[in-house]
Amino acid sequence: MSPPENEKYNPSRPPSYDLNNLPIRTEGHYWESINRLSDASSKQQRAKITKETGISRLPLCAASPAFIHPTFFPVDPFHLFYLETGPSNTNLFYENCMAFIWDTWTSTSKPTERIHLTEDKARRFGEAVAAAWKTLPPAFCGPVRDPFLKRHSQYKIYEWMALLHWYTLPIGMELGFDAGVLENFSHFVSAIEFAMSIQSRSEEELAQLHSVIRKFLASFEALYIAGNPEHISRSRLCIFQLIHVPMHIKWNGSIRVGSQATVERSIGEVGRKIRSKKSPFANLANIITEKELLRILKLYYPSLSVESTSNTEEGSEVEADQPQRPRLIQKIMLTRKDSANTSVMGELESVERYSHLDLDDPDSSITVERWGKARLTNGRLLRSRASDQDSSAARFYRWTIFGEALAFYEQKIDNDVTKRLVVYHQLVNVKQPLGQVRGQWDRDTIHAVEISAIVDIVGIWEPGNESKNVYVLRKHPAIALLSREELGKGSEADETEGLGTENAGGDSENA
Repeated sequence: MSPPENEKYNPSRPPSYDLNNLPIRTEGHYWESINRLSDASSKQQRAKITKETGISRLPLCAASPAFIHPTFFPVDPFHLFYLETGPSNTNLFYENCMAFIWDTWTSTSKPTERIHLTEDKARRFGEAVAAAWKTLPPAFCGPVRDPFLKRHSQYKIYEWMALLHWYTLPIGMELGFDAGVLENFSHFVSAIEFAMSIQSRSEEELAQLHSVIRKFLASFEALYIAGNPEHISRSRLCIFQLIHVPMHIKWNGSIRVGSQATVERSIGEVGRKIRSKKSPFANLANIITEKELLRILKLYYPSLSVESTSNTEEGSEVEADQPQRPRLIQKIMLTRKDSANTSVMGELESVERYSHLDLDDPDSSITVERWGKARLTNGRLLRSRASDQDSSAARFYRWTIFGEALAFYEQKIDNDVTKRLVVYHQLVNVKQPLGQVRGQWDRDTIHAVEISAIVDIVGIWEPGNESKNVYVLRKHPAIALLSREELGKGSEADETEGLGTENAGGDSENA
């Protein structure tokens, strides 16, 4: 925005730019530049025009009747935000920004710079990320590797997404990263989460997004350029182009429609189905037509669809055969030994308080059953701490959202009335530093609520050691655009067989 020593290095450009009033290219200027290029008599003249305008030639897609400059070319969010392909790539979010910021922190900055991350902190950060898989639901993605050790071994897109959406801010706060650098990064995260969520946006909301991006760019320039012309290369196109994201949302409805990942996957899937070497294009046309006819039939007759319904508005994958009410799994027998178990007795007392019933009444016909797992109404399998204690082979994750599920109970009041409850520890002292949900477990009180109040599963990250903080990790909608392979997932059994904790009802805050 204000390049250092501009008079010396770039005198033909303005000394500063106002992000609220950028010189946006018009369609008329675009076609004028194309005509100038067509009329140019030499390579040198064309190179000069290209340098002045940023336009090199007329693209083939200009033959389309829908071609309107500049709205015809949407940005690719996955390449921009998370991964790295080079400063000139217009595929923005994931393939450029996230990897570039990490590399700047760890390798291309000097120890004297404020943004530099020491080798010790980078190593500890990587170790914390690698250990965090234990409390990340397998429904989210596969294990995230240590970026300090594995950055240059094809670090995958879902791993960059995990660093951006889940781990950098919580782990950075606990490890003592520079507060100004983390605040700047939090603006970046906030802008991306807004842009990648599919929902209608008002002019006021887009103006707020523009304001957040302006804050990010202003503090980015102060931290990363810091008035040093040698650092001007850090002001990459992928960083500056964020200012245009609100405009792209206004043009296209969502930044996600420009995802190159969706297009590449469709091309690959169709390409593998082509069998005719003599007439591949006719074969391709038939495949596409058949696919669209099937899609239309399923819209008219949903019962024809046998595959899993996936990717709800919140990015959750839901089974096609959803239960109409929560279904309990893995019954755990209540024995005489449990009467001496203080944790089980505490659970039963919370069930009594919630139901306003006396379970010890000998004349009562009410029966109570304890369960380890619950299939939620959205198709997710939620496991409690009780299921872990009942199975030595259980894997070690906890899914929490303002409460840690301890066990599930079923109350049979009479032949027609059955209540299904979850007992849990509540997350208290909930705050949102830098937009991250953080609290502490209240281990002294056990609460109960009906399972139908549970919204969804989330992950957590706990620093351990002396810190009692618990950070809530929500599944981001952008993940819904990746296939199972791209998310690094194993079998579907791995995805559904985990320890789950979540509560979103009763006297616990929803999420």
